[in-house]
Amino acid sequence: MARPEPEPLAPETDHQTRAPLARAARATKLALAFLTVIPLGRADDAPATEADLVASRFAYPFVGCAVGLLMAALSEALRHVGVSAAVSAFILVAFLAILTGGLHLDGLADTFDGLFLWGGADRRLAVMRDPHIGSHGVSAIALVLLGKYAVLADLNGSGRSLALLGAVAVSRTLILVSAGLARYARPQGTGRLVIEATTRRDALAATFACLALASAVAGSPGLIAGLGALILAFAFTRLAVRRLGGVTGDILGATVELGELAFLVGFSLSLGLR
Repeated sequence: MARPEPEPLAPETDHQTRAPLARAARATKLALAFLTVIPLGRADDAPATEADLVASRFAYPFVGCAVGLLMAALSEALRHVGVSAAVSAFILVAFLAILTGGLHLDGLADTFDGLFLWGGADRRLAVMRDPHIGSHGVSAIALVLLGKYAVLADLNGSGRSLALLGAVAVSRTLILVSAGLARYARPQGTGRLVIEATTRRDALAATFACLALASAVAGSPGLIAGLGALILAFAFTRLAVRRLGGVTGDILGATVELGELAFLVGFSLSLGLR
């Protein structure tokens, strides 16, 4: 029996076939707007719904890749115009902090102010909400920025671009790893939607994505660096669960910053062992 010819799609059905692509584009746009200071909104844009924000979490790795490519391009441009290693490292660290609006650095400071405070989980969470930065937070920001600067200055060359691409891409993927391994530590908060929606299966997929990204970008040194960043993310999430009862948006931001540094250090060390 001959197969009947398919009927042409109705306009509304054709619209439905495009809907997944439109939703993916919207999710990526929201993720890019959240993780960077790049202005993407328009006056006629519909407000983001909770479902939009939850869906946008899966675009974090793609945003990480995009920002990483931008950082790698800047690194290569500085190298080709002859900017010294030290000055290039400073420009790269400063540009990344500005591009992300200091979002993850703010989370890092809040996390260290609260996480390493004496007292119970409620007191620690209250301190993390305090808009004032404490000595632990200042120290954490200074050490992380200095660590990135030192590694990037030492890596001056094509390896620096690969390290930047891998570090930025993997660290944004670590958000899903940490969010999927713990519950939200507060009754309410900005990170609640993403953390509650992210499952252990999502965390497992993100773990493999981290390793795949790291290996694809920088081969065996990248794979070693990616493993180091993952181990740090697992350990830091476990520490947060022990001290806070779960994770928060600040913990996720701190995981990004620490993951970046861990990847860069791991990459540099692995090159030295070759």
